[in-house]
Amino acid sequence: MVKTPLFLSALICAVLLYSGLVPVKKTHPFRSLAPKHEIVRLTGTVRSNPVKVSDTLYRAVLSVDDAGTQNGVYSSQGRVTLLFPKPLVEAYYPGKLYTAAHKKAQNGLFIENGARLSLSVTLVRTEQGSELVYRVHSGNMLGWSGSALVRAVHHFRALCRLQFKRLMYAWGNAGGLLLALLSGSREYTEKAVAEGFKNAGVSHILALSGMHVGLFGGIALALGKKATGRHAADALQLAAISFFVWFAGLSPSLFRAFLAALILYFNSLLRMNRPDKLSLLSACFLIHAVAFPSHIHEAAFMLSYASLAGILVFARLFRSYVPVFFPHKVRCALADSTAATLTTSPVTAALFQKIMPMGIIATVIVSPLVIFFLYLGLFGVIICLILPFLSVPFSAIMNALYLLIKKSVLFFSFSKE
Repeated sequence: MVKTPLFLSALICAVLLYSGLVPVKKTHPFRSLAPKHEIVRLTGTVRSNPVKVSDTLYRAVLSVDDAGTQNGVYSSQGRVTLLFPKPLVEAYYPGKLYTAAHKKAQNGLFIENGARLSLSVTLVRTEQGSELVYRVHSGNMLGWSGSALVRAVHHFRALCRLQFKRLMYAWGNAGGLLLALLSGSREYTEKAVAEGFKNAGVSHILALSGMHVGLFGGIALALGKKATGRHAADALQLAAISFFVWFAGLSPSLFRAFLAALILYFNSLLRMNRPDKLSLLSACFLIHAVAFPSHIHEAAFMLSYASLAGILVFARLFRSYVPVFFPHKVRCALADSTAATLTTSPVTAALFQKIMPMGIIATVIVSPLVIFFLYLGLFGVIICLILPFLSVPFSAIMNALYLLIKKSVLFFSFSKE
């Protein structure tokens, strides 16, 4: 299996890229006649979801149109990284600065992908080969980018994400975890739980990944098979996955899962032999590296591909060392977890200066609980939208399951609340 041409091509490509023998070309470099350290105003379009990076700051990427200094405004192009103060981002969030009277918070911005903003900024740092980083002080909303249809889609997506935050906020801590699992927003995730996932070596469960895409795709495929034929079911599965990626945002791990689903769909449509999993992963790696070279050095990209490659290459070997008296599913889960931990250890050691072998056991326990939590949460969202009066009892059920997940995570992270 490991001698397949696609796998060998991906392996050689990875060696060349991560050894530095082939430099990764920077995409969307910032170019402007304005001196970078003199820029005090940026105008452009947000190209990512806001991500919380500390107790006081959020990070987002801006595609710049104009850069202003004290001496004038200069036409510019490329992307910069912005650090937004928490009040600007959370102005409309439930339980934050958003008010029960639905009043607009002062100086609040609707920061979502596609939003056009004019911002007052100062340079934080500039590093060779990396994005410029500016800190935002204040700003104005200029609308949404693109044609009328694209603007409407951007606005609709932003409203959907905001309404989903409001629904999840009503579910308390359980809603905060479900929000992180389904949209990548971690504003309402308990800090102790988020740290617990990281210290227990199961932070990949909290990150948007193929597991979440597989959940959506699996539900759509099962429903499609019962209602229509195989090809229509495959199309419904791809549509469900596309919707999830559109709603949650194009992270490296989600794009990998989307690529795999797209390849399998056209494979089925053209009636070709189904590729083996390692060849499929290798093809995704090669396409992904060409489509988004900026993802290559992101932690999510490296951990996603390394963990899956480890499972596909080494899991069968490790399974033979697991005691036979363990149930088959437990043996498979332990082998998969061990293989993934082995191949991601160099990455975690380089990026986070730590290796977390406890994740081998923790994944076997926590992952099934989180998957059940996801399925139950999706079912609950649908039911509560149809029958709102069931929101309170369903919230109690979800929080009971959340408490079990929390206790498990804190146990494996050796943390005390």
